[in-house]
Amino acid sequence: MKKKIDGVKAAVEMLQHLDLEAQQRLLADIARQDPEMSIKLKQSLITFDDLQYLTTTMMKTLLKEISLDDLGLALRGSSQELTNHLLNMFSTNMKADIEDILKGKPRALSDVMEAQKRIMTVVVKLVEKGELVLSKNKSEKYV
Repeated sequence: MKKKIDGVKAAVEMLQHLDLEAQQRLLADIARQDPEMSIKLKQSLITFDDLQYLTTTMMKTLLKEISLDDLGLALRGSSQELTNHLLNMFSTNMKADIEDILKGKPRALSDVMEAQKRIMTVVVKLVEKGELVLSKNKSEKYV
């Protein structure tokens, strides 16, 4: 008996292993060929911006697996909204530590992207284990 393969799921898993620039380029190519498929993939793909859906409890779980240095560096490449959302979850001291990293000496964009990739590797692993839930449905409550 042949095992059925979920093509969208397989494609998303492959996209997860690409850097952000390659993901965006590939999704743009797919959008030109099949706009509906591009939308399905984007909706299924976990991105750094999806960290906005973390609760304080989930952030604590994530912090056990990542470094504050990586988080601060990764936030340099994110929107102000995401940065503010995440910073509001921290104690005053942790917030100050992350802000020091954010405002530190300039770093190469490739360093920022690598930090985001390291964090997202952990996030994907935790989502797969069911320890994090990144629901884009704002009305959904998690307890």
